[in-house]
Amino acid sequence: MRKIKQLVFLSLVFFFNTSYSQEFPKGSLVIVGGGLEFDNISIFNQLIELSGGPEKAIFSVIPSASGVATQAYVYFSKELISYGVKPENIHLIPIAMADDDSTTDVNESSWSNNGNDPKLAEIVRNSSCVWFSGGDQLRTMKTLLNPDGSKTPVLEAVWEVFLSGGVVGGTSAGAAIMSEPMIAAGNSMGALKHGVITDYKGDDFPDGEGVLLTHGLGFFPLGMVDQHFNARARLARLLVVMMHEKKTLHLGFGVDENTALIYNGKLKTLKVAGAAGVTIVNTAEATISQVQNLPQIENVMISYLDEGDVYDISSGNIIPSQGKKSTIGNEFYNVSNPAQAGMFSGSATNFLNLVTVNLIDNKAVKKVTNLNFTGQESGFLVTLSKTPESKGFYSDKPGGKDRYTVTGIRMDIEPVKITTTTLK
Repeated sequence: MRKIKQLVFLSLVFFFNTSYSQEFPKGSLVIVGGGLEFDNISIFNQLIELSGGPEKAIFSVIPSASGVATQAYVYFSKELISYGVKPENIHLIPIAMADDDSTTDVNESSWSNNGNDPKLAEIVRNSSCVWFSGGDQLRTMKTLLNPDGSKTPVLEAVWEVFLSGGVVGGTSAGAAIMSEPMIAAGNSMGALKHGVITDYKGDDFPDGEGVLLTHGLGFFPLGMVDQHFNARARLARLLVVMMHEKKTLHLGFGVDENTALIYNGKLKTLKVAGAAGVTIVNTAEATISQVQNLPQIENVMISYLDEGDVYDISSGNIIPSQGKKSTIGNEFYNVSNPAQAGMFSGSATNFLNLVTVNLIDNKAVKKVTNLNFTGQESGFLVTLSKTPESKGFYSDKPGGKDRYTVTGIRMDIEPVKITTTTLK
């Protein structure tokens, strides 16, 4: 815990560079980055309250993405019941493509065409929340859209719930489908090396061959969503997609595991809940060029929000959660050359550590760099820099772990050639 005098702020609001005046759907979205734990009180309480409270909430669970559809439904319904939701108000919407081997009396793959069942659509229509499981997001697209791209009756009903003020939520694959277009597969290094793929015809996209971009369901109105974000180092894959879609999309939201990005259409806010945070990528002023067939991306603006932080959609302001204090003038670290953690290091150097403890909470530096190898003699150099608009806020947590809000950081990515010399 840092030993400095506590500072009190009456207002912690600052401009984020992008604001909106248009109308957005009045419903709510609870977008979980995967790995939702049963004891995540913050997410479950907010999900249930937005859905009408434990006495009135009515859930429709669509396990379309899952390879174990029945298990996914049973697991999630037990969690809801433990938070007070009535069992009779939790409905399985049997839509799936893969058989669940835990059940012997039903073949869940026979549910693949149930999106066209008007009785199931009516159950969904009468719900206050529709929840999508994790798994493979392409399965959801195949089961809820007709071959001609039109919405099935069940998907039409989901949209009715959302547009009438209800809740649509999901985890992992259930988060990915919120965007239009949607990230379907791929990793960061593959995205940087091979770019965006839009016409892949196979079933299993090789992670290192680029980033696969397909149609999504488009509930989230503010930009692109990615999930399992920091755990799977997906910052570059989101950025490559954002640059590909730059004419129409300027904001990308990377949601960490066991964490939710909550869109509230009535309040016109985004709020972060859960164990980690959400990375916001702003490409409004970013540029991309090619250097020997590799991308050089400059002037990307990065922010990071965690539990309780709010993004006001109308103004573009970010409001740190109550009790957070500024890092400016109170930096805990004073390290002029922050170490890059390799396999012999005792601490990992991921994006979050770089942008928080190594940069915004470190008064000795104005920028940090990180080298990512693509071969023995090639790589990408990532530079994170403070700007005049950079702000940082922190709150002390038990055990000495700070929670951060960071805004206005510039990121640049450039391909580099690497040479090594043995010392003699």
